[in-house]
Amino acid sequence: MSAGGRVAITGLGVVSPVGNDIQSFWKNSVAGVSGIRPIERFDSANFGCKVAGQVEGLSESPFYKKKYIRIDPCSAMGLVAASQALAQAGIEMDSEKRARYGVYSGTGIGGVTTHETACLKYAAKPDDPRISPLAIVRVMNNAGASEIAMHFGFAGESLTVSTACAAGLQALGEACRAIRDDRADLIVAGGSDAPLSRPLYSAWQSMRVMSSWGGDPAAASRPFSGDRSGLVLAEGAAYVILESEAHARDRGTEILGFVDGYASNTCHGHITRPSMEHEVDVMGNALKSAGITPDDVDYIHAHGTGTEANDVIETDAIKAVFGERAANVPITSGKSMLGHTLGASGVFGLISALLSLNKGIAIPTINLDNPDPKCDLNYVANKAQPLSRSRTAMVNAFGFGGTNCTAVIRAC
Repeated sequence: MSAGGRVAITGLGVVSPVGNDIQSFWKNSVAGVSGIRPIERFDSANFGCKVAGQVEGLSESPFYKKKYIRIDPCSAMGLVAASQALAQAGIEMDSEKRARYGVYSGTGIGGVTTHETACLKYAAKPDDPRISPLAIVRVMNNAGASEIAMHFGFAGESLTVSTACAAGLQALGEACRAIRDDRADLIVAGGSDAPLSRPLYSAWQSMRVMSSWGGDPAAASRPFSGDRSGLVLAEGAAYVILESEAHARDRGTEILGFVDGYASNTCHGHITRPSMEHEVDVMGNALKSAGITPDDVDYIHAHGTGTEANDVIETDAIKAVFGERAANVPITSGKSMLGHTLGASGVFGLISALLSLNKGIAIPTINLDNPDPKCDLNYVANKAQPLSRSRTAMVNAFGFGGTNCTAVIRAC
């Protein structure tokens, strides 16, 4: 990365279909527990895909109840996840520090639940729709970052990234650059999305990229499997606390790991189809940014959506970057358990990868009984595996619109 000291990770927070705190998230991830269930938010009878990764139990949180009425679920989940990360990092706000603390957040869709509600009210009674005066501040893409900054009193840089499925990881990467450039001492970085809306689901269905699996809902998300049929949408939020190493050590807080490399680029050929060439470039540039070679990478958290094109192209790109070593590096797609959380997905991958390094365990890619012959690497099929070496991991996030991001993280 650019000049400056290392960027430390000091706090983690999640709201997910497999757990609303780091402990339950990790426990269920290692056990290969699926968070995919029949859709409960709306009638899915006319949809080919009738399942989703849904967050449960969050509404019982006093913190969530206090904020839920005023803000969209996308922002509310992000606020809960960010609060967990800040609590772990032991942040004590002080007026002198406010201007050096910021929020970098990613979202693919933003406040779609609020948008749907407003549109339905307008359609039902266009002459007098009585749309909430809070609709705009709920639906705007920067609402999530703003809610976090205002709740915790941060006065530093606030940035929202909306690059589809790459948004959260890109926000995190740009936060690292801001810290290295000495524009901030500490940044809350991550992503949040709550896409479980009937109109939005219908739009995704029309793209023909969603799973048509008709069996056990828990088996619907099947990255790298020969019988995969598409992605499964999910909601969730994942945030981390990033600090300059010097700031973290001055505070005496525990450092969980470091973001030592990051790169992003744009595939200019097609708005939805991934490009092997650009995925190879972004992974190679991230390694170069970290000052390492493919031989130094111990684990990869793949983008791994479960669509036919994505999984093969990502596999081929990993082979091109890693050469013969590709077959020996454990690779996981957490989307097999969570579903696709869109803008949050890359940060979920980074958190999973960091926990894997620190615990010495690669979480599984579940539902992988019949791998696609074209996807012939070690995807940690169905059962967690010990990592023979757990120093460095690579995390991929590739989004519609052509944005590709890769981060390289290291354990302490």
